[in-house]
Amino acid sequence: MQFNITADGTIISATNGFHLVDKNNVQLIRPLAEKIWPKTYGTIITEKQIAYMLPMMYSNERIFGEIEQGYIWEMYIENNQLLGYLDYKLMDDNRVFLSKIYVDTDQQQKGIGKVMLTRVIDYAKAQKATAVYLTVNKQNTKAISFYERNRLKCIKSETFDIGNGYVMDDYIYQCNI
Repeated sequence: MQFNITADGTIISATNGFHLVDKNNVQLIRPLAEKIWPKTYGTIITEKQIAYMLPMMYSNERIFGEIEQGYIWEMYIENNQLLGYLDYKLMDDNRVFLSKIYVDTDQQQKGIGKVMLTRVIDYAKAQKATAVYLTVNKQNTKAISFYERNRLKCIKSETFDIGNGYVMDDYIYQCNI
């Protein structure tokens, strides 16, 4: 797919659909994350935790490190506008881990999340994986509702230490293929 951006990160021409994240467009991801996270997590975790997690999860080095480990980072674009991004990988246990799936908060409730989730489920089917699974904050009721409407089921609860005195208190949701 064709994809052109200016030096300041403005998309000037892109075909609609999914685009792999690479060195030429990675700078688009973090600003969208910085827009989404405070609106999504502002009432769930502290501003300090958001400020800690964003650079940890969205530095270019982290993204490229994950790509080197086999993660697929993609962005979803329509009408030259970045609407969302996702990050997933086929794991050794033959399940696909959906690490990140985020839609611009101004574009939610328009079916984009469903398109993105379907992309990952289709990938899992093509890889003959047994399931797609993800983590979701226990208090993120909007996301939980979305996953449940889309055939994912809660299979367990886990708390992950992410450093600096912070944890991620999550449910693990899964969709069997």
